[in-house]
Amino acid sequence: MLNRKSIERSLARATGHKDESVTARLAFFAPALLKAADLRKAMTLDLPEWSDEMVEAARDSKATLLAQAPMMIDKERFLGVVNEITQALLANETIEGDLLARCQAVDWTRFASEDLLATAGRDPMAYLADIEALASVDDLLDYYLLPVLGFSLRVFLDEAAEEGSRLIAKTATDTTHHNRPLACPVCGAEAAIASVTDTPLNGHVKQLWCTCCGGHWVFERIRCAHCGDQAVSDLSYVHDEADEAHRLHVCAGCHTAFPTVFAGEEMNFCADIEQIVMTGLELFYENAVKGEALA
Repeated sequence: MLNRKSIERSLARATGHKDESVTARLAFFAPALLKAADLRKAMTLDLPEWSDEMVEAARDSKATLLAQAPMMIDKERFLGVVNEITQALLANETIEGDLLARCQAVDWTRFASEDLLATAGRDPMAYLADIEALASVDDLLDYYLLPVLGFSLRVFLDEAAEEGSRLIAKTATDTTHHNRPLACPVCGAEAAIASVTDTPLNGHVKQLWCTCCGGHWVFERIRCAHCGDQAVSDLSYVHDEADEAHRLHVCAGCHTAFPTVFAGEEMNFCADIEQIVMTGLELFYENAVKGEALA
């Protein structure tokens, strides 16, 4: 969920991170993320109405909540949010000169047609894929266009994702048996990161988090979040000896190293910030694996 206090707590814990590339990414994206949280808090939106049948279908990976009843995103409001997010990013001192001028010259209306925003409201990853196709030759795509549009879209989806996550969580009981979703049951995006948090009644609970819409859902502790493998012998954790909280859940079956944070209390976890923090360990592990393969 986009929450300023949660973001600020996570940023404070990441202060002085030993990986300078992680520190740089946090410094670059944090202002836009904080702005998105403020905009989300100030915005009043009409949320979709999801029936019990829709919620069960999403929980069982038959159809996402947004595919069944999408968010309606108004063009003018969306462009207003885009403008606020761009100002937050462009205030960054690393964007200057010709790069700043090119960022300021972007025509955002081409990414906010009625058809595109209709897609965004029911399948945000399809919307972002459409943006990639529209701006495939633009060198600002990954650096600027997708972050701005992704943060802006999140402002409109985050409250609905939180409500959808709450509704799905209500359907889970100790006697309910089903394959928990690998992809986000709210929007269909791949999970970005996992958390393991302490709860007063259920002990350690693992959740997967979607940073596309803000959805989150309970997931099996011993299961690959990418391929669904539940073979204990295929799964293991790796981490920096100096940091046991940030780990990669490695699957021998699909060779995925999934970022997982042992966060203590859930209130101390911010998926958006932790996703950036984990990039350092992920890159280190990837390079180590490549090195072993070449040896």
